[in-house]
Amino acid sequence: MQKWMEDRCNLDIDIIALPGWSDATSKISLLMGDETQRPDIIWWWNMEADYTKWVDAGLLVDVSPYMKKYTNMVDYYNSVDPGVMFYASGDNGIYRIPGDVAEPACETLWIRKDWLDNLGLAVPTTLDELDELKEIHGKQVEDYQKYLEEYNK
Repeated sequence: MQKWMEDRCNLDIDIIALPGWSDATSKISLLMGDETQRPDIIWWWNMEADYTKWVDAGLLVDVSPYMKKYTNMVDYYNSVDPGVMFYASGDNGIYRIPGDVAEPACETLWIRKDWLDNLGLAVPTTLDELDELKEIHGKQVEDYQKYLEEYNK
């Protein structure tokens, strides 16, 4: 994929593999602070404070002119969620593009098997079964919150 992108778009791509989750934010901050190593594109999340500093320092490019030129991008995001571009834009432009790439550990629903076993429930195989499971979980959360309120009196 990297070679295809380089050949097709006349690019020289260097992929920087980030360390483990706990160190990735620090690594990105260090890279952004060093203009000789500053990446052209970052795909990460949960860096709102850093993101705001980078916008204020002029380190990020306003991509709104490109969004106007390539309207298919905006059309796509509006078809997914009309409000998604609101979260990507700021007062003076758009400096990030929402990500929608599902990753096995990031965008996937996980249900603990031991929790299902303790309730005597099977793994849901239909949306209706999943909806029922959501209701059971919601009831358990409510019951637990009531228990905590009583316990903490």
